[in-house]
Amino acid sequence: MNRVGWDAIDTHVNLLRLIVARSGFRLRRTLDRIRSPRRLLATSLTIGFLVLYLLNGVFILAARQPADPERLRLWLSGGMVIYAVYHGLRCAWSNQMSDLELTQAEHQWLGGAPIQRSSLAIYHVAGIAIAAAAKTLLLAVVLIRDTPRWELLILGIFTSLVLLEIVRLIIGKWACSLSVSQLKRFRVVMTAVAAAVALQTLAHVLAMTPLRSPAWLYLLNGFRGLGLLASSDVIQLFSLPWIPASHLAVAEGYSWQTLTQLLGAVAVLPIAIWSLVQVDARGARLRLRWEQARLAEGRYEQAASAAKGIEVVPSSQLLGWAENRIPGPCHEAFAVVLRQWVSVRRYRGTICFSFLVPMLLCLSPLITGRVTEQWFYIVSGIALCTMLLAPPALRIDFRRDLRRMLLLCSLPIRPLSMVLGQLALPVLITWTFQWLTLLIAILSTHPDWEQILLWTGLLNALAVFTFAAENALFLAYPHHERSEGIAMMVRAKLTFLGKGTVIALSLAMLVAWATICRRWLPGSYAEAAFIFGAILATWIMAATAIAAATICWRRFDPGIDIPPQ
Repeated sequence: MNRVGWDAIDTHVNLLRLIVARSGFRLRRTLDRIRSPRRLLATSLTIGFLVLYLLNGVFILAARQPADPERLRLWLSGGMVIYAVYHGLRCAWSNQMSDLELTQAEHQWLGGAPIQRSSLAIYHVAGIAIAAAAKTLLLAVVLIRDTPRWELLILGIFTSLVLLEIVRLIIGKWACSLSVSQLKRFRVVMTAVAAAVALQTLAHVLAMTPLRSPAWLYLLNGFRGLGLLASSDVIQLFSLPWIPASHLAVAEGYSWQTLTQLLGAVAVLPIAIWSLVQVDARGARLRLRWEQARLAEGRYEQAASAAKGIEVVPSSQLLGWAENRIPGPCHEAFAVVLRQWVSVRRYRGTICFSFLVPMLLCLSPLITGRVTEQWFYIVSGIALCTMLLAPPALRIDFRRDLRRMLLLCSLPIRPLSMVLGQLALPVLITWTFQWLTLLIAILSTHPDWEQILLWTGLLNALAVFTFAAENALFLAYPHHERSEGIAMMVRAKLTFLGKGTVIALSLAMLVAWATICRRWLPGSYAEAAFIFGAILATWIMAATAIAAATICWRRFDPGIDIPPQ
């Protein structure tokens, strides 16, 4: 029953044509959006950051000393296993897993088509190969200095990334096919494995770093600890599927051994695709069996009974309470906040866990024993987590509502109130993370009250600026969840580069403002002027980002800006 079926080659050829046509359409749509006058400012910033990234790759990374090819080979194989462990942990604790990560349009047109599930799996793998090619080119810019043959490096990285994506799909589909009891055991196993990986990395760091060393040395040795873990015998044993590709990437020339490695790297891919199809078929059989068992037991309203465990927010009562206690202009924003609060209450455990690990990382400098440096590194860690980790963890704003944009645009809510309501809870949760981390740091390091006031004000404004800028960028260039391709890869890299540029410019401006205050003001007023000016300038930047997000929302047109699936 439900055996795996395979379509004729013509079906796969037609699906490949669909991928090519869809990729061409997305490329033309991207070019049209780049030339759009409505996105002129965002396009200019994007092109500027892209040029900066390419110049950095060509003139800086290419000029460094080449690394050991053997270390690169071990990392290309063992690093994939470490990422697979991370993805397995994520699948174990995630409540949302899409079917083969297909879009709604693909589910509608391909899911109901007279084709086999195996064809859908191969179709999706062919689609992610395009994204893997884009990642390969970006990684090749960084690693081309370390290998003698750039073409073999590209082949090795590309096959490794495609295999990693297929393994990621296999883990996700297998996790979806588990029963409740099996899923609990899977969570225990994956948590134990991830904890072992973290403890082993920490042991390597502590062994390499002398006591009372500066915090930056611990951070640098953290990457070395990951490299040592990736090269360990246990990790290399699990990385057998990636070993031919890793050898191919660092090959010094062409030989029979190189040809064997190439054949091995390519031969692993169809085996992985066959495994994905088998796991998908197993999941379909188990889901059918569970549905039949529920029907036999008379459990027809499983979704309704499960929903009873979710506490519904009494919106009418809260709105009535707010009418008497909140100023009139804030009523609209408060209504949007109530809507977002439903998601926060439902996923509060996931949100708390998402910020527990960054909090521990930010507080890790406390173990170094260097009191003079602890406060600086803790504050720096909070700033990095605020800009880099908080936005992906708290997607409870416009980025989650792309499918509901038409409904949001029809609501009688002013643009500024809508933006403030969408950003309120992500910013408040980030503030809570900042305040708790700073409180522990203050109790441990006892900094001056001026430092406490300065950095609390700056970090709070940084959270507002980060989420407002993220949403402004999303409203200017919206994309669907789980989107892949060259555009998404470029977006991710340029967003990271842009955040790094903002941090560097902010530090430079703080240093310049401190120099001006010390040179032109008396000593008794210099420190107060520096603190007040720095906080004021940062909050002006945050207000500017909110204004930009408001303008982008006011100009958002669902008929034009929502990208098709």
